[in-house]
Amino acid sequence: MAKKMTDRLRGFFDPIEEEENTEFQLPLDESGKLHRSMGTVRKVQHNFKTVRNRTIESTLPAVLPLDAESRALLELAKAVRDKAYAKYSGFTVGAALVAASGQVYLGVNIENAAFPAGICAERAAFCSAITAGERSFSALAICGGDERVPCFPCGMCRQVLAEFCPADFPVILADGVYPLAGLLPHAFSM
Repeated sequence: MAKKMTDRLRGFFDPIEEEENTEFQLPLDESGKLHRSMGTVRKVQHNFKTVRNRTIESTLPAVLPLDAESRALLELAKAVRDKAYAKYSGFTVGAALVAASGQVYLGVNIENAAFPAGICAERAAFCSAITAGERSFSALAICGGDERVPCFPCGMCRQVLAEFCPADFPVILADGVYPLAGLLPHAFSM
């Protein structure tokens, strides 16, 4: 007998229980660059985990629990969201993007009275990284609204992620680490 959707989702949005003594600080220097490289998803081993080679058969993406390193990157996203310009909605979002070089790029949402002229935090972080010459990325953390509830990237941001990142790219949200393919199973490509 198939499980009801409510049974499949039970506990999915429960707050994450914090483990004791798991304080982790990203090893950043004064310029915001990591002392050690986290590497890229494809070439260099790192601590961000996703599900690899997963077929998209279930309706829910596989979500892995947050580890200490993921929580630390999420804390950067939380900290930067205070700089967001959300005059109209009041919904502030922060993003922390790790490039393969080890540099962390931050972004916030910036609203405009002409709503389509605004930009999401995720794309703001990518714009900063691309402008700096980055083309390869290791992980993205996003925090917005109630920090206990996952703030999923919009469709446009998911497509930008698909332009620069592989299907198993880790997207870190309040409730766990999602593979990009779980968030955007049928990405457009040329």
